[in-house]
Order: sequence, then structure tokens, then C-alpha cells
Amino acid sequence: MIGGRNMDAYIKKIYDMLYSPIISPYNLLENAKLENYSYVKYFTNEEGLVAEMQCVIPGEGEMVFYYQFDKKDYLQRIYQNTMEKKNIVFSRKKAVETAKEEYYSNKTAIGKVC
Repeated sequence: MIGGRNMDAYIKKIYDMLYSPIISPYNLLENAKLENYSYVKYFTNEEGLVAEMQCVIPGEGEMVFYYQFDKKDYLQRIYQNTMEKKNIVFSRKKAVETAKEEYYSNKTAIGKVC
């Protein structure tokens, strides 16, 4: 039954990546109250809403992060902008692919054990 619980966790992860907003733009507004945040700004682009946040990360300094939401306010990507380069921190598309790969590789491994 341990394998069943593990498989349920993989299925939940896939489901969450496909159908959960993960975090909302409203949740990010709370970050503006934290001491290490300079600002949280919102603007729209062709994909949806973008939250831009500047914060200080200990040992790394001041950083700017962008949270890209779609028109339904579902988080799609988080990236960090550094000197004309976007460093992708999170991608929903990539997270779905990774979750599916983990599910199928573990399903095969558990099937061999059982």
C-alpha cells in the first residue's frame, strides 16, 4: 500500500500543476509588508497579469522577480531579470512535464516491486 500512497502524491502533484492557481496575485501583495521587500508592482501584458517584486536576499543582494499569471490568474512562470537575461525560476509547463515523468518512472518501478 505504500506504493499506492506514493502514486497518489504524484497524481496530486500533476493535478495541482494542471488545475491549481498555485499562488494568486493577491497572495503576493502580502510580501510588500515584509522587511526585505522594497516593492510589489502589478501590470498587464498580452498573457495576463505580471507581479514585479524587488527584495533583498541575504548573501545575494537586491533581486527583482516577475510572476507571470495568465488571464485566469494562474501562475505560469517566475523569472528573475539580470542584466538583459531572464533566469526562469519556475515554469508551470516544465513542472507538469517533470511531475508526469516522475509519475511514470515511479509507476514502472513500483510495478516491478509489486
